[in-house]
Amino acid sequence: MIQYLEKYKQNIAIEMRKRGCSYSEIENRLHIPKSTLSYWLKNIKLTPEQVKKLNEKRTKTAKANALKKISRTLRMIEEVKISSSQDVKKISKKELWLMGIVLYWKNGNKTNLKKGVHFSSSDPDMIKLFLKWLRDIGGIRDEEIRFDIFMKGNRKSKNIGKIIDETTNYWSQVTGFLKKDFSNIYLQKSGFLRIKVAQSSILARQIAGWIDGIKNLNNLN
Repeated sequence: MIQYLEKYKQNIAIEMRKRGCSYSEIENRLHIPKSTLSYWLKNIKLTPEQVKKLNEKRTKTAKANALKKISRTLRMIEEVKISSSQDVKKISKKELWLMGIVLYWKNGNKTNLKKGVHFSSSDPDMIKLFLKWLRDIGGIRDEEIRFDIFMKGNRKSKNIGKIIDETTNYWSQVTGFLKKDFSNIYLQKSGFLRIKVAQSSILARQIAGWIDGIKNLNNLN
């Protein structure tokens, strides 16, 4: 009985292979290991058309599997992000103070302190966070804050006026400030926003001192 069943499956496997089925398709249908199929089907030759179709199937399957893998990876990344975001509870004023110092350490004016506090970034969330820091930690009023826009573009471009207007509107929405508060627009190779605080050389020196303090505590000097 077992031999008859095996012979029956072998005949079906041969017939499927002659129709151009792949080993995987036959394996899934008959539950026969590929090593056995290789032995049974070693003398079955496929036509060029069948080979072409199998290759197309393999390519399609590989793409589908790759997309599934990417989808699983993206889901995992999103789950990690959500889980990690829940680790951040309430941010204390001390923590916000340190966050702002580190932000300024990376993106702030540290060379010409006479010019006061200048902070630049193309990241809207960094801009929002530093504005919060200025208000909550630096005690800066909105009327003391101005902005410079640096954007990609060429003044000879046909629609440069529209691009400037759209960029100004974008940063106005990000910051919550009026368009009149964006005093200068510079065209160059990279785009970002610069926050300027009027008469803030003392605060700039304070920030520089705090940065030095962090360096000293961590033996970075």
